[in-house]
Amino acid sequence: MKKTKKSTSTLDMYYEEHIDSFVDLKTYLSEVEIHCIKKIIERNDGNMTQTAIQLGIHRSILYRKLNGFEKKK
Repeated sequence: MKKTKKSTSTLDMYYEEHIDSFVDLKTYLSEVEIHCIKKIIERNDGNMTQTAIQLGIHRSILYRKLNGFEKKK
């Protein structure tokens, strides 16, 4: 059996610390998705067209995802 090195990335440390607070996989994935979307929007200085291109989705889908997230809050 091959031993794998334990990852110490910031993301891994966050998940390790918060894993028990996740409700279910669908909620968890939704939170990760919106986090990634927001980070890319920041990197593109709010340019939604460029953000959608980088994500590989249509701009209308990007807005739909953002609106869906805001409604869940």
